[in-house]
Amino acid sequence: QVLGVEIADDMVEDILGRLGMSLQAGDDGWSVQPPSSRFDLVDEVDIIADIGRIYGYNNIPISHARSASTTKPMPEARFDLERAKLALVDRGYNEVITYSFVSPEIQRLVDPERELLTLSNPLSADMSAMRTGLWPGLLQAAAYNQARQQERVRIFETGLRFLKDGAALQQDEVIGGLIVGGVLPEQWGAASRPADFYDLKADLMAVLGLSGAASLFSFVSDEHPALHPGQTASISMSGQHAGWLGCIH
Repeated sequence: QVLGVEIADDMVEDILGRLGMSLQAGDDGWSVQPPSSRFDLVDEVDIIADIGRIYGYNNIPISHARSASTTKPMPEARFDLERAKLALVDRGYNEVITYSFVSPEIQRLVDPERELLTLSNPLSADMSAMRTGLWPGLLQAAAYNQARQQERVRIFETGLRFLKDGAALQQDEVIGGLIVGGVLPEQWGAASRPADFYDLKADLMAVLGLSGAASLFSFVSDEHPALHPGQTASISMSGQHAGWLGCIH
């Protein structure tokens, strides 16, 4: 079944015997003990490969695998996460990977309306809550960079958020980004200007445009506990809530 050819029992025993293996015949095959020097023989398939090697690869007939292939149409509005990441990198962002465990204090500031999901045995006190979004990790990454004289920060992350749904745990894959500092890198050719709400909105529109359905998205003035009044918008897609955009309060 593995080699695609039937080899006589006496030839199998002869091959394995010449390779220094001890055999014990059974009702459905052999129990094989390889020599101690053959540390590469671990599983049955390793011994079968040795049989095929000695039997001769040229003696094994060629057979072409057969499989049915079907072509499925791809939705025109399909969102490709990898393309979205590349689009953000092209616009000057760096991808970060942060812990799913965050500080309860930061989590309460960012998302006070959701029930906090705490760990029974956290790594440390400032990593004892499960994130309900990517903002806590992004904020900590930005603060870490600013504390090391990196004033201009443009970062994004994709990952899971963890929401309590009754007794169950709901896990959703989300994408988030953060910008702080100048809209352009330090240079002589253009005046320095701090990034604002509309700079981030332009980057977000570039990502949403990759779905092929940018017209379905809308931005509505709204309120969020962590975002500045007057600089907060909820993102909707065909009437369904899809995210938030705003300036951290």
